[in-house]
Amino acid sequence: MLILRNKHTQQGLVLFVALMALVVMSLASVALIRSVDTSSQITGNLAFKQSTSITSSYGIEAMADTIGSQLKIYATTNDPSNGFYAVCTTFDTGATGQCNGENLVAEATWTDANSKLASGAGISDGKDPYGNTIRYIVERMCNQAGNSNIDRCLMASSPTDTSSKNVVGIGTPILEPISEPLPLYRVTVRISGPKNTVTYVQAFVS
Repeated sequence: MLILRNKHTQQGLVLFVALMALVVMSLASVALIRSVDTSSQITGNLAFKQSTSITSSYGIEAMADTIGSQLKIYATTNDPSNGFYAVCTTFDTGATGQCNGENLVAEATWTDANSKLASGAGISDGKDPYGNTIRYIVERMCNQAGNSNIDRCLMASSPTDTSSKNVVGIGTPILEPISEPLPLYRVTVRISGPKNTVTYVQAFVS
């Protein structure tokens, strides 16, 4: 027995298959575009991160050079608007009450009232040529205000022959002759760039 298929039915089936193929191709195209877009964003973010990292290396050197000549004249009390803290737990507050960097990455603490915009060659209004904003703070590693001494501060001590350096902890007796022990200062530089890119660098100077 001969069975004849409806021509319109065959055409409808072909159209359905073609539409399904178009849908699959469209979804594949969208996935490819999103993949390329994500890769571009990642590449861009890495470039911004690299920019702030490069700036941080220059920034910490510039801040250390600038601050180095000022360490002996820094006050024994806090001066937040100039980014100086005679007591390290003032800026770096945290649950433990120690100067261990718990609160250094809190966005709210890095304001004009609490930190200092960087200045120097190539820096204008705290911004480098790449548009990154550079702020810094200097913390004297002491747990009390007042004159620096071994009872309240971490001190950097040198033997009289200046052949080596060591760090003396709070309350630790100095067992060897020293020439004018100085308190340690922790310099923290914060570089913020495009797309919320943030880099922190630190150095200890005395």
